[in-house]
Amino acid sequence: MAQLLMDQRQLQTLGQLISAGGHQDVQGLLQASLERLVAFWPARGGALLYHAPHGEVIRLQHGVIDAEAGAMIAEAREAFARREEGREPAIGYYALDDERKLLELPLQSGHHAVGLLHLVVLESEAERPSPTPDEDVVMLLVRAIGGEADKLARLRRAEQDLRELHLLYEVGQALASNLDLVSLLGDIRRRVPEAMGAERCSIMLLDEQSRELVLDLVDSHSGDMREFRIPLDRGIAGWVATNGIGQIVNDVEQDPRWFDGIARDVDFVTRQILCAPMRIGERIVGVMQVLNKRDGTPFDDQDLRLLTTLATQAAIAVENARLVRSLKEERDRLLAKEAEVRAAIARDLHDGPTQSVAAIAMNIEFIKKLLRAMPDRVESELEVLSDLVMKTTYDIRTLLFELRPLGLETQGLLATLQQYVHRFRDPSGVMKLRLEAPASIPRLPVEIEAAIFIIVQEAVNNARKHARADEVVVYLYPEEGQLVASVRDRGRGFNLAAVESSYNTRGSLGLLNMRERARLIGGECRIRSAEGEGTTVELRVPLC
Repeated sequence: MAQLLMDQRQLQTLGQLISAGGHQDVQGLLQASLERLVAFWPARGGALLYHAPHGEVIRLQHGVIDAEAGAMIAEAREAFARREEGREPAIGYYALDDERKLLELPLQSGHHAVGLLHLVVLESEAERPSPTPDEDVVMLLVRAIGGEADKLARLRRAEQDLRELHLLYEVGQALASNLDLVSLLGDIRRRVPEAMGAERCSIMLLDEQSRELVLDLVDSHSGDMREFRIPLDRGIAGWVATNGIGQIVNDVEQDPRWFDGIARDVDFVTRQILCAPMRIGERIVGVMQVLNKRDGTPFDDQDLRLLTTLATQAAIAVENARLVRSLKEERDRLLAKEAEVRAAIARDLHDGPTQSVAAIAMNIEFIKKLLRAMPDRVESELEVLSDLVMKTTYDIRTLLFELRPLGLETQGLLATLQQYVHRFRDPSGVMKLRLEAPASIPRLPVEIEAAIFIIVQEAVNNARKHARADEVVVYLYPEEGQLVASVRDRGRGFNLAAVESSYNTRGSLGLLNMRERARLIGGECRIRSAEGEGTTVELRVPLC
């Protein structure tokens, strides 16, 4: 009895030492526990298997484990991994030879087995029948080891989760406050490696037109920004962008998808890649990848989950920056269009009414002199002056009508277009304008009819300036739940693709403005043209 109490006190003391060891990581705790158990028993060697709550598996060994014992331990571990629910391992002794036995203990946490502990003991040291009263004490010990390992594993995971949440918050705040796309991408490339413990981060945005990934990198020699393009069927990044599934590649040389063209150009050795899609809803806007763990350890599923979250944050930030840039570009287009309209109004006023008013003033002075010198000519000159005043009045009203026809609010689109065609005058006197429309055209809200009129007017003015056609026809008719407004000419036409591709270098954005106005009222503007075959501008707007 005294020996039993002494053994129990020793085991309890060992358990206290294990639980109060001050270990910072699970593997250190288990390694120290195994070494103490081997020394305490004493045993020739020991092995420990631990399955952490979050899926991590730790395998440790200490002392002498020969091939026969190693084989039995491996077999026991396989049986433990595939054990059936509810069937837990028990304490067991297995003979290795006449002198040695293998002691197997289940590593417990609460009521569940979380691993196995094996000790290779000599026969003289293992003369403890099983089960014995000491079994409760032994189980207390293994519960202490397994329970402490589980508590420490959960604590470390909680600490890691808190660090990641804090990091995600900091990165999210930084990205949300930066709306300049170039600066934002630089922020991401700088912050993500710090978060992931990686050497480098790359952002590849998807060019949906060319179906390529676009990567901007700073040249290490010149300091200039270089652009690289990767087809979606090349490389690990292309695979991730195509399939929308993150990838862990800890040895790029062994992956058949590995494409090292960019790595060679930028003089960077890539060993590991962790790549995640940048997703907004179901749409992929690019991929984010981090390269090479700084501590040399492999990337794991936890790293991929973190990068996937960061990539989603980055995708939203990039989309916001793109929208802001688009709004700025739209603002600049509107300001440019406003300046263009102001210049056109000033030109029309100068060439038309201003010249006429000046002529009227000169005629009035001339008539004043005729009153004294040649009174008989005054009446005829007044008739000329009256005609000039009437023409000037007509020109001013026409100009006002083109700027904002008041009839839209009261008479509707059809009547306004009829007035517009009636008033239309080509300064060269060559082009005629004609309207083809049924008498019953359904009314639409005033703002939509105003946008339709402006688009038709823009198309007619483009035809007058460039088409060199004898006649331009405006068609207005309902069709399949839509109102169709079409402007057609049989003039010289133009290369539509060439004109649209040169918008970045040209001052005029007429075609783009028409399409944008149509989009804003829920319609669609289609433009068809070819050199020598005329031009058709067709606007379709829903009637409901």
